[in-house]
Amino acid sequence: MRSQHQSALAPVPALSTGEWRAVQNALRAVHGSSCNGGEHPGPLQRGLARIGRIMPVLRPRPAHAVAPEHEPLRDFLCESARHGPAVDDLAQALKRQGYSQAQIAALTLIAG
Repeated sequence: MRSQHQSALAPVPALSTGEWRAVQNALRAVHGSSCNGGEHPGPLQRGLARIGRIMPVLRPRPAHAVAPEHEPLRDFLCESARHGPAVDDLAQALKRQGYSQAQIAALTLIAG
């Protein structure tokens, strides 16, 4: 069963330039963090790892911690990437932080 935040062929959400900028800044804040708190890269780093095998310059760096205010975002991206059952609860946490439904949809698409 898919959550309300996941769709096989979801359209790209209509966001203003400012909303896309906020999504981009949020992704930068958690880029390179680990989904499991260890040294394994999160979903945003896995693509670089694949490319890094071909182009060693692009190999991911070791995972780093994120600021506490970015933990709900990191957790949402990780759960979205693995299509986990807690994604809806984590989306609610993002809404409480001020993310719009469209921004959450964009983050879901990016997480894969």
